Amino acid sequence: MLICLVSVSLLVEFLANNNQAASGVSVGKPALAVLFSVVFLDNLGFAIVVPYLYFYVVALGGSPFLYGVLLASYALMSFVSTPFLARFSDRYGRRKILLLGLAISSLSYFIFGSAQVIWLLFLGRMLSGTTAATVPVAQAYVADVTTPNQRLRYLGLLGAAAGIAFILGPAIGGTLSSLFGYGVPSYLASALAFTNLVSAYFLLPEPASFNIKKTAISFRALLDVLKKRKIALLLAIYFLFFISFVFLQAGLSPWLQKVFGFGSFQTGLIFFLFGGVSVFTQAALLPVLSKRLSRLTLTLLGIAFFAVALVVLSIVTNVVVMLVVAAVFSFGFGIQYVTFNTLISLNSPENAQGGALGVAWAIAGLAQTIAPVLAATAFSFGVSAGFAGLVFVVSALISVVTVPLVLAFKKASE
Repeated sequence: MLICLVSVSLLVEFLANNNQAASGVSVGKPALAVLFSVVFLDNLGFAIVVPYLYFYVVALGGSPFLYGVLLASYALMSFVSTPFLARFSDRYGRRKILLLGLAISSLSYFIFGSAQVIWLLFLGRMLSGTTAATVPVAQAYVADVTTPNQRLRYLGLLGAAAGIAFILGPAIGGTLSSLFGYGVPSYLASALAFTNLVSAYFLLPEPASFNIKKTAISFRALLDVLKKRKIALLLAIYFLFFISFVFLQAGLSPWLQKVFGFGSFQTGLIFFLFGGVSVFTQAALLPVLSKRLSRLTLTLLGIAFFAVALVVLSIVTNVVVMLVVAAVFSFGFGIQYVTFNTLISLNSPENAQGGALGVAWAIAGLAQTIAPVLAATAFSFGVSAGFAGLVFVVSALISVVTVPLVLAFKKASE
């Protein structure tokens, strides 16, 4: 936990220093720290439960099937609720929705940790799914307080916050659950969310540029925004990007076991590398690259690194080479994640930032619901055909499919 806090503090300090050097950012260091921690703790709370979720279900008499349904229930609630809550933030304010999300998050993890029957696990996870909206609302907050030229850098730092959470969360959850039982890490997630709620209440103001009277709640108006060619192209790209990523994510663990004989410990280290490179890319490299390359060039660069690395990964049999390739596709992923979010924000009207980013996040949730089964099928077929890396080739092909869409977006922007 100390490592978590130190990591967050360092990135917040980095953000604050950039803030002092840049004009047009209308929020101070305490508010930025809270906003950063909203994203960090939201993803940390999700990642903490990952290592013991299956065992928790079994301990309460559930089956593997119920475990799968429990996973789907979170994704379903995220998919359904995120666009609405994010859109509400366009009308009622970012601060109010973030406070609501943090309060629900704290309650959901407390219920989850206290569960003695299966239905309470479902209640906790489904409530937690509704709080996924805090991420796009935080992104919309950043859009409110930054200029277009600054947005990629600040959204990159929010992406880094999520990346750190996904690196550290499973380690914390696995350790605490093995030492103290399934309730303790859940209560920790609840306490962190509540602490963040208190901090946000006192330190997070509504963005100065936010005019609460300018946006009526009209989902038809949001639909009109989403129908615009550039936004529709970006959302299609975002969906395929997450499908491709989930193919990689779902196929990596069984592939490492099949090809290298890795167990959970070695696989965890690989995911740590993946997360670490992504965080470094988003927090440190992107601000530098964005000064020299356009956003669309960065996007194509990210796709190229990601796709080529996956094709190479599919035939790798040397551990050292595999680690280098893993760093390369992590770099490509980090670039794409931030640039796509930035492009969606920049091409959405100011009064629909929350709604547009919320829809994008919901689309990502839908991709994460659909893709694991498809990825598992592709991996199984590849193994039976004598090519365990087939799942990575499929992932690379899906990634390449986004290139014509990116070029179509470029043409529509000219």
